[in-house]
This record gives sequence, structure tokens and C-alpha cells, in this order.
Amino acid sequence: MPHFDINEAMRYAGDKHSADAVLDLSDMDAEEAIRTLDEAFAEPSEYFRSLIVRFTPAGPQTGETLFQPVGRYLLEKKKAGEISRLENLLEIGAGFYIEF
Repeated sequence: MPHFDINEAMRYAGDKHSADAVLDLSDMDAEEAIRTLDEAFAEPSEYFRSLIVRFTPAGPQTGETLFQPVGRYLLEKKKAGEISRLENLLEIGAGFYIEF
């Protein structure tokens, strides 16, 4: 009987809810969040190939969230070839899934 590795299957199936690392930008303003992302991208890690970026989700009292500024930043990184996969995580709150 062949060996079945659920983690390997999820990777090929497009699992975007688990990553090698998580960067939490909750409670940051847009400027601080972009600065934090700049620092994270300045020194690419050889220790992880995927990253979840989280931030506070939209709500009645939250006002503007980080979705647009962080999304624009990450989209530019994808266009520059620094990110191979970029997907939003709206279904589980707020954030993005990234593969390098």
C-alpha cells in the first residue's frame, strides 16, 4: 500500500491556512505595517518558504483596515517576482497567505 502524507497532499491541493511562519500586524497602523513588511522582505529567510500575514479584521468600529495597503504592497512584491503565490485569507479573518 502506498504511503499517504496529508501534509504533502495539502501542499499540492493548495492549503493556505498553515505556513512556515506567521507575521502578525494586528493593532499597527498602515505605516508601521509596511515598515514591518519591508524589514521582513529585506532579509529573506532560508528557514521558511511560506508566510501568513495577519491583521485585525474589519468590523463596525474598526474603520479602515490594513487589507488595502498591505495587499498593494504584497501585490507589488509579487509583480517583482519576490512572491510566487499570494492569496487573501478573508474566510478565516483578515490576512494573506504568501509563498516565496
